[in-house]
Amino acid sequence: MRLHPLTSIAAAALCTLSAQALAQSPNPTVVLPGFRGVVRMDTVGTPEVVRGAPAAVFAALQLAYDSLGVETAVRDANRGYIGNLGLKLTRRFAGQAMSRWVDCGTGHTGPTANAYRVNMALLANVTPEPGGNTRLRIAVAAGAQAFSGPLGDPIACESTGAIEQRILEIVRRQVESAPPASPAP
Repeated sequence: MRLHPLTSIAAAALCTLSAQALAQSPNPTVVLPGFRGVVRMDTVGTPEVVRGAPAAVFAALQLAYDSLGVETAVRDANRGYIGNLGLKLTRRFAGQAMSRWVDCGTGHTGPTANAYRVNMALLANVTPEPGGNTRLRIAVAAGAQAFSGPLGDPIACESTGAIEQRILEIVRRQVESAPPASPAP
């Protein structure tokens, strides 16, 4: 079955609309291959507590994304969101095989994530916690599509947890090892 060329344009527009909708919606969402509907990014990932102020954690997240080679297309310091809802990746990400980061199943040539085009949303949310700490939720959602396009069914992928762990380690190293701010005179 051959899909109309506008199908891929419409899918790209949905990812773009999701990034734009973040500014108006309290619940950031994304549409990815392999999922039957939208993925609410505020329900993905496990919150972690980081010892440090939200502003410092937000700044450290930018450093973490830079180290992974992720352009931060979403950056809303007021609501605490930073990331990219429209990553298009093939075979490798952050110097590693895609299968290190996401599990899309296994095909006859090995891990599907290494052989398919992966669309990924990577979004962190920073909120204040009591005692000057920060609640950090790192959300990863991904779907894969064969390079043959509409000839193969899209696949929903799940995170291996490695991206979240790497980002969390970078953030903690930056924030928790920083010297405390000196009081104003």
